[in-house]
Amino acid sequence: MSRKLFLSAVIAIALMSAASVQADTVVASGAGSLPGTAEDLTGMNVTEIQGSIPGMPDELGVDMFKIDITDFANFSAITTGPGAFGIPDTVLFLFDASGFGVMANDDIDGGNTLSCLPAAGPSNPCESTLPSGVGPTSDGDYFLAITRSQQLPLDASLNEIFTIFNSTDVVGPNSGVGSVAGWDGGVFTNPDFDLTNYDILLTGTGPVTAPEPGTLALISAGIVGIFLRRKQQARS
Repeated sequence: MSRKLFLSAVIAIALMSAASVQADTVVASGAGSLPGTAEDLTGMNVTEIQGSIPGMPDELGVDMFKIDITDFANFSAITTGPGAFGIPDTVLFLFDASGFGVMANDDIDGGNTLSCLPAAGPSNPCESTLPSGVGPTSDGDYFLAITRSQQLPLDASLNEIFTIFNSTDVVGPNSGVGSVAGWDGGVFTNPDFDLTNYDILLTGTGPVTAPEPGTLALISAGIVGIFLRRKQQARS
């Protein structure tokens, strides 16, 4: 192995190691309300999304993002209090790559009107557990949407994609409905439209994970060993 190739390999390992711990906070910019206009965050190690939804009733008041789910069992999304101008009552929706509903949640619990899509795995930050048969079943591209409470997505035939009987429920899509094509414009009674900010924390998202530190150490040791052996052979 040449010195140049050796140095290139070491640099590549260093970059992979940095990528494995990098986390990105995204400030939303230009997110639309449907898959065709969603803000594309794929290829990013997104762990947090901060933004401000468009005002209502003049606009839909929905922000949608295209995200990578790379650990579907540990995917979660939870809204947190983003300050004085934060939306006090959010709702979160997850759709698959074709826009079909995956899961939704309105309220975290009876005393917390923010929202949480729970993970099936141990990284779940929600008070609720993920119901059987609900949630993503594979890694891939998905669409995450946030809006104010009681706004619901519709398919092209104006069918409601989700039915949330109890605000604290985590629900899957209704049977036989199509992909998201619009929103019903519903809002909770007398919302304050000056409160527009949100902050979403995510787990299980990001690009393909780089090797674990232990694996990187083994690769590094192997490369160094090959380099030293070749160097010793060249001298003998």
